[in-house]
Amino acid sequence: MGWLLAAVLLGGLLLIPGVRPWLWQTASALFGSDDTQRRALVERLGIWGPLALLAGMLLQAVVPLLPAAADVVLASLLYGFWWGFAIVYTGTLLGAALGYAVGRRYGGWAVRRLAGETMTRRLEQFAEERGVQAVLLVRLMPALKAEVMNLVAGAVGMSFWPFMAASALGALPATALVVWLAASPQRLFWGVLGLSVAVGLGAAGRWWWHRKVVVQKRRTKAVTGPSE
Repeated sequence: MGWLLAAVLLGGLLLIPGVRPWLWQTASALFGSDDTQRRALVERLGIWGPLALLAGMLLQAVVPLLPAAADVVLASLLYGFWWGFAIVYTGTLLGAALGYAVGRRYGGWAVRRLAGETMTRRLEQFAEERGVQAVLLVRLMPALKAEVMNLVAGAVGMSFWPFMAASALGALPATALVVWLAASPQRLFWGVLGLSVAVGLGAAGRWWWHRKVVVQKRRTKAVTGPSE
């Protein structure tokens, strides 16, 4: 849905005659092999380049249907790893705080309108069961919609500073990896998928082990009988 919306917006921009040449020049500078064009684009953008990326990430924090990967790819291609990481990580934390505030202020009904009923319900249940661990796990899996978790965390009344700490901790390695992967679209896809699968398997293994321990305790209690 997010990429479809982005495609519609891009298609609308392409209908504007004056915008088409600018988009073509920008795409050539971003994805071409000439670093000179890319540096010239960065110089032309000035401070407005990073500010525009941060604004896009804040918008995506409250309208999670928009694809977040676009800002990450642009930051990586334009500013390289270190500055790209600084921009994306800053935008991630600002977006987390903004999303939390929106969820806290307007509650679950607003989250459902912004993110959809199914995803909101699943993340609400996950947040209520795991608390800040849910935030950390979602942040460590870039393929999941952490923006929706920000909204849900505020809506369910999670404490702000533990939420921000989990967001900062989880976003640190995930952001570094995604910014590095963003230099290559193919590498980005497989890297994000692999990281999400690895973290998901780890979480599933932890759940299975916990479930096994609980079942074993019940069996032991059934054999020995209730304690006096």
